[in-house]
Amino acid sequence: MIKVTIGQRILQRRRENKMTQRDLAEAAGVSCASISLWESDKTEPRGKNLHALAEGLQCSPTWLLFGDEDKVPGEPKTREEKLRLSADEEELLRLYRALPESEQTAQINNLRARVENFNTLFEELLKARKRNQK
Repeated sequence: MIKVTIGQRILQRRRENKMTQRDLAEAAGVSCASISLWESDKTEPRGKNLHALAEGLQCSPTWLLFGDEDKVPGEPKTREEKLRLSADEEELLRLYRALPESEQTAQINNLRARVENFNTLFEELLKARKRNQK
């Protein structure tokens, strides 16, 4: 079985999305040089960059890192599909807008902390998985 690298998956998914390196860099909030280094397997995205890259490529971070078969991304979404909110997102926005401004700020800070904790846990799990693969 041929091992596909993370760089090859990034390049493949970028092409499936009909994106240039510049398009992907802008979508992920990173430099074009970073995209180039990742696609050529000179470095790997980590932490926030990994999540931003996965979002820009419309796939999961797990698929990017490991190519897990059960996490293979589907067809790229159109601009209209990206802008359309799910029912849960609409409810979240409605509830957020119903809060006083001070509580909105508190909830945003709470969500930021939860996402940061999730990212830290995800990084730890990825490191453990890589150690187990060796």
